[in-house]
Amino acid sequence: MCWSGEASAVMALIGITGSCLEARKSFTYPSELGGGSEWKMEGLSGKHNLRASTLAYFSLMELLQAFNYTTLGTIDSYNALYALLGFIHISFQPLFITWFCLSFIPRQRRMYWMTLATILSAMVSFIFLCGLIVNPSLPGCFATHCEPLTDISLLMQNSQLASCSATEFVSSQGDWHIAWQWASNSCQFTRNSYFVIAFFLPILFGAYRVMLYSLIFGPVLSLMLTSNPHELAAIWCLLSIAFLSGVKIPWLERFLTSNHGSWKECFASFKK
Repeated sequence: MCWSGEASAVMALIGITGSCLEARKSFTYPSELGGGSEWKMEGLSGKHNLRASTLAYFSLMELLQAFNYTTLGTIDSYNALYALLGFIHISFQPLFITWFCLSFIPRQRRMYWMTLATILSAMVSFIFLCGLIVNPSLPGCFATHCEPLTDISLLMQNSQLASCSATEFVSSQGDWHIAWQWASNSCQFTRNSYFVIAFFLPILFGAYRVMLYSLIFGPVLSLMLTSNPHELAAIWCLLSIAFLSGVKIPWLERFLTSNHGSWKECFASFKK
């Protein structure tokens, strides 16, 4: 299996097209509230706009990777810049994953969680970005560089971090996709915060089906597809294909959608 800059560019184009089609629905589909279109009544919090935002954001990653392929095999400032931009993009992914998950629950429940979930996700994005802070004058793990991981099987057994470089940002060719290495500190919690928001918070507001879907086609699939610990992040971003499929394949969208207004209703449905 081999990915390429051309494949990334095609996926970016498909993703952006899908995003535009989802955004268009907000202008043409009637709102659940009545009285006008989804855009008129719900604005950016409408489910189709939340999905459009997520698809557009992950498509930007595919576009970034398309440009990144032009620098693989060379060590220069652009090679490092693309690796840095990849880290920054990943930092804000929990926010968009949260919005995507919220789009699959009933509107009343979505609006109840919207503000809190957005604030928590934004905080986690800031925490993830703090992984770039390395200074010997700071306390604890912020004072030391991360230790590069050489064997992917050790990832869950110790405090070492995937995609780590002690001193530089590097983009290179992995087993079949881009491998990134980031100069970051040794604070494990800055990376783990991503998992808390992307794969635990959705359970609280009832989007457990979308969470499991994201878990399978994100970290689980990436671990299955490579033996290079620095390649995980780039492969994980192919989650954009799963997101696009989730909103464009009718039976899959129906499966991912929760129609229960509360957890009480959800548990009641289990008893039937």
